[in-house]
Amino acid sequence: MKLLIENWRKYNDNPFQLLCEQYDKKNINEHQLVEYWKQMTLKELERLDEIDWEKEAELTADPDYKPPQERPRGPGMLQKGWEKVNDWILEKSVQLIDLAKRAGLAAIKSIAWLIKKIQGFCKNHPRVCKVASMTLAVIAFYIVFTLLFESEAQAKLTRGGKPVSQATVDAMKGQLSDIIDLTDKHSDAQPQMHKLLASIDELHNSETKHDFQESMTKIDKGLNWLYNGLVDTVKGKGEFKDMDKKERLGLFERWMDIGSRTKAWYEEIRSPLGSSLKYGKSLAKR
Repeated sequence: MKLLIENWRKYNDNPFQLLCEQYDKKNINEHQLVEYWKQMTLKELERLDEIDWEKEAELTADPDYKPPQERPRGPGMLQKGWEKVNDWILEKSVQLIDLAKRAGLAAIKSIAWLIKKIQGFCKNHPRVCKVASMTLAVIAFYIVFTLLFESEAQAKLTRGGKPVSQATVDAMKGQLSDIIDLTDKHSDAQPQMHKLLASIDELHNSETKHDFQESMTKIDKGLNWLYNGLVDTVKGKGEFKDMDKKERLGLFERWMDIGSRTKAWYEEIRSPLGSSLKYGKSLAKR
């Protein structure tokens, strides 16, 4: 991963940089940023497909094999060789990390999209694509780790003094929303779970910071439990130890999506005749 960051400057003259600048200046929105990136990526993938990578792979069996950069570059010879596809994978990986800084969930979904596109390319070039798929899987988990553990200075919800990112907040909400849906609607736990769900946005959007690791209230215990559940999902521990990386990544992505669209409410209504609870949640359309 350090290598990816160190090679960032190599691609500074890439149109992708201009695209990010347009987004940073608010000339385009998150959806447009991702869609334009996909269009550029598809054109690049089409150009890669023009090279006979399988033929190049077969050449490596020759004991006198020399990498493309050391071979004569006459007509009919591979112009750029293996370093071309390696550079492309590196470039896409760095771009995805940069996308994640601007649009976390969209970046993870873009990796899934890119892997599917590469699968079509892989029908003709399976050896090359094995490396590409493995690299993109590593990048996906790097992005998830970054979203989960990287601080956001403006966030009010903190843990151990470190601000919690919006992506983590969304994933916590999505995880809890799933738990609520799987719990008996008439369970005594339903009101408290909805209260916790409603409290997440309230605390995260408040004017004052709130550290849920330092407190022992029911709400903070619940927040800690949800956060630790995300860590176990990413690291493959606890109840997630038997799930493969693809399943765990898909689960984290799903929780982020659901959490970003979920709104919960919890209200205790008191009257001379007694008290009652009003609670629930809704899921906005994409």
